[in-house]
Amino acid sequence: MGSFFQTYYPAEQWKHRHTLYSRLYIVMPAIAVTMAFLLASSYGTIDSYNWWYMTLLPGMVSIVCCMASRADKKLHNRAVVALPVDLRRVWDAKVIFCIRSAILGNIILSLLTAVAAIVSEHVAGVTMLADITLVQGAAAVVVMSIGCIWQIPLCLWANERFGLYSTLLANLALNLYGTIVASLGSCWLINPYSVTARLMCPLIQVLPNGLIAENGSLTYSPELMDMKAVPIGMLVCLAWLAILWAAARRWYGKRGGETI
Repeated sequence: MGSFFQTYYPAEQWKHRHTLYSRLYIVMPAIAVTMAFLLASSYGTIDSYNWWYMTLLPGMVSIVCCMASRADKKLHNRAVVALPVDLRRVWDAKVIFCIRSAILGNIILSLLTAVAAIVSEHVAGVTMLADITLVQGAAAVVVMSIGCIWQIPLCLWANERFGLYSTLLANLALNLYGTIVASLGSCWLINPYSVTARLMCPLIQVLPNGLIAENGSLTYSPELMDMKAVPIGMLVCLAWLAILWAAARRWYGKRGGETI
């Protein structure tokens, strides 16, 4: 493991240095928070999270994954397979690079939201009608991270097979369907794209449509507020991550003979 973080992972980071997509984990959360507090005002706190995990986070993950594999793919991976390296560990480096971006993006979103809420209340005099505590924010970071990183090996593989635009459009469409439609159904665990939106209902008391989770809100139902769903959903996402990572790692490791 030590050699991996001394050779493979630094090499992967070096490929993407000074690129815009390697800084999306800063840019995209800043956009989400700015839009939420400018447009939603008193509901800026919950809307920052809601707009983030519903649209901007899946978009960031999709873009980072596609662009992370583009550097090698442009040369048909010849620059990689020609070297005396383990392709499976090269794949691991790509996955971890993308996971890092997703986790940092979630952390920055949470921190920026907390700062923006304080500034809005104490400087602009805006009262937050719905607030998120530090504990809720920390739990949300964990849920959003685990709820999205399982997509990373899938997006990396899809980009290798089908290309940038097909992967982006397909993954965004699946995310929208999962978060808007499937997350409200009784079979939400079957579709891992629905897990994050479903678990954020009891966690931060907000529905997928951005409304406060309370009686009278559109699409609200008591079943959505079951906290027992949180550990179950997390285990499902971790299982998908392990399965997809192992399968894609095996596939990529066999590509040497095909590429050369």
